[in-house]
Amino acid sequence: MDLAEAHRQHLIRWFYDCGYGAHRGLAGLYVSDPRFTAAYDEIAPGFSQYVHDAILANADRVQAS
Repeated sequence: MDLAEAHRQHLIRWFYDCGYGAHRGLAGLYVSDPRFTAAYDEIAPGFSQYVHDAILANADRVQAS
């Protein structure tokens, strides 16, 4: 989850304001868009699902507090 938050902060710093809702939407692309899935699963099988789950868990953690 900490790496997911670091990823979100990276997006904010270098690309665009990325709230937790937007980050959740991006997480969906990792598992629904074959281009994202292929790129991440090339690193390690199942990595796209792992990143997806970490982003959602991070958003849940922050939004629950």
